[in-house]
Amino acid sequence: MITAETVHELDRELIWITVTGPLESHRKQDLRMWIGKALVACPRAVIVDLTGFEDQTGTAASLLQAAATSAREYYGVFLLFITPAGGALRAQLDTPFWRRALHLFADRAAAEAAALAGPPPPNWFTVVLPPDGHAPSRARLLVHDACRAWSLPALAAPASRVVFELVHNAATHAGTEVTVTVSLRGSYLHLAVRDRRPDAPARLLPAGRTDPALADPPGDGLHVVDRNATAWGSATDGRGKTVWAVIRIPGGLAP
Repeated sequence: MITAETVHELDRELIWITVTGPLESHRKQDLRMWIGKALVACPRAVIVDLTGFEDQTGTAASLLQAAATSAREYYGVFLLFITPAGGALRAQLDTPFWRRALHLFADRAAAEAAALAGPPPPNWFTVVLPPDGHAPSRARLLVHDACRAWSLPALAAPASRVVFELVHNAATHAGTEVTVTVSLRGSYLHLAVRDRRPDAPARLLPAGRTDPALADPPGDGLHVVDRNATAWGSATDGRGKTVWAVIRIPGGLAP
């Protein structure tokens, strides 16, 4: 029978839940309830020790994922799991998908150290901006904050120049709400600027080719993007378009 022991460390704002025994189908909600009660207390972190937990079907993985989503989105609590010693659930959690979806640790010492250090930054940041004159600067601040969070100071300047131009183009020529997303994708920093006009974006003009009748000719700022980005492009659908750019992370490895 599945049981749980809960210990509150008030001085360090940690809650430990030690779950032991085999999981029976009619007891799944108990596991959800134990974690939910700990999250409601809003500590710094909740550590769920599953070392002695047995789940022969591996179905508890989706329950753990739902708990992690609730912890992050509704309570702002860092939720960590110590993996089971063996069994179907352990085998399932050892796959790349679940290692990305959950904060998993091999033992209590590693989980405790991570909990006290705090949660890692997310792999993406996003903001929705109105098409006004402040939008490019606000997008640039988002990129600076992201690069600082990911310890990528060398990319802050080129990425900020790129996103400033992309958002300026979108706000000026599309004139719609703009969604800016900056994310880590493998060895690259990825920038995406989406507006709500499905027409094709401005083309890159040849260097030195501008229309003197236009103070800010479409496509001229894309030379800034072309110089600072490793690669860039666009995608259009019936609801709008996305202009994207990637910058290679020095050393080729994301943090």
